[in-house]
Order: sequence, then C-alpha cells, then structure tokens
Amino acid sequence: MTRRDPSSHAAAGITVAAIADAALAVIRADGVAGLTMRAVAERLTVRAPSLYHHVHNKSELLDLVARNAFGQFTADNTAYGELTTVDEWIDLTRSGSLDLRAFYAGHPGLAGLILAKATPDRDQGDGSRAELVRAQIDALVRIGVPEPDARHLFEVTARWTLAAVVAESADGQDLFADGLELLLYGVRARLLELLS
Repeated sequence: MTRRDPSSHAAAGITVAAIADAALAVIRADGVAGLTMRAVAERLTVRAPSLYHHVHNKSELLDLVARNAFGQFTADNTAYGELTTVDEWIDLTRSGSLDLRAFYAGHPGLAGLILAKATPDRDQGDGSRAELVRAQIDALVRIGVPEPDARHLFEVTARWTLAAVVAESADGQDLFADGLELLLYGVRARLLELLS
C-alpha cells in the first residue's frame, strides 16, 4: 500500500477557502507585496507545490483573494436582503463602507488589488465578493431602481470607497468620513429622483 506524502493537498485537506484565508493572513502580516505561494504554504504548513492543484501562479492567487476576501461581511448580505427603503440602503452602505475601510487598513495593499480587479460584472460568478456585490445591487432593484441605474450607483459608491482608501493618508480619517457623507448625500438624491 502506497502512503501519501502528508504535504499533498489531499492529505493536508487544502481547500480553496483555506488558501484564501491563509493568503489574507499573509496580507494582514506582510501586505500584498509579501504575498507569495511559499508564504501561503507556510501558513498552511504544507510545501508550496501542494497549492498548485488549486492555484497555478501568483496571478491566480491574487484573483482568488480578490474573489474571496469578504467572507466576514455575510451579515451585510443578509441585511441588504431585508431592507426596503432608500434610507436603509444608504445607512447600510455607510456602515459597510466604514467597515470595509477598517478591513482594508488591516490588510495593506488589498484595496489597491481589489480596485485593480474591479469590473462591472463582478457580481457574476462565485466568491464572497460576488455575493456582497449582488446583495447591494439586488437590494436597489428590489426597492424599484432600474437595474442599469442600480449597477451604476453601486459602481460609483464602491469605486469611490476603494479609491478613497487607496489614496488615504494616515491623518485622513476625517476626510474619508466627510467624503463618504457627501457621496452618499448625492447618491441618495439620485436614488430618490429615480424612484419619483
């Protein structure tokens, strides 16, 4: 009987979710610049070749992180599924943007990665990112906003948040919060206009 090498992906129980979690842990500790296949393998206590069954190179690893970095925001997905008014969407988007800002602050370079991978159809497919995007767009459609407008307003809000985090300096906390309020004031006005 042949024994498997315990560092093989099957013996070690490596999953895509485990790889994404380990990659986020590396980013938390060393930033996106420190993310390597070897660093992820060390977090999983396996050899780097064991990862290649799921992720072929660093580019795919970055894509995996971008798709699966938002698992901690599942409560927001549920909340977006329950809201019924524009003001509820604005409030949830405000708190979600502030939470995302804190999340990105704890994962150096991640906001830049996510911004670089932002596409209009990122709610398609799988992963926690797609689920969160879908929840936000679907909530707007459910309260009566035409889908093209819902997508556009989501994109404006999401990309502003990402760009503001990427551009933020250490003393810019008040600027982010103030900018977010101004942005959401305009988004709310546009939503009410679309629904009237």
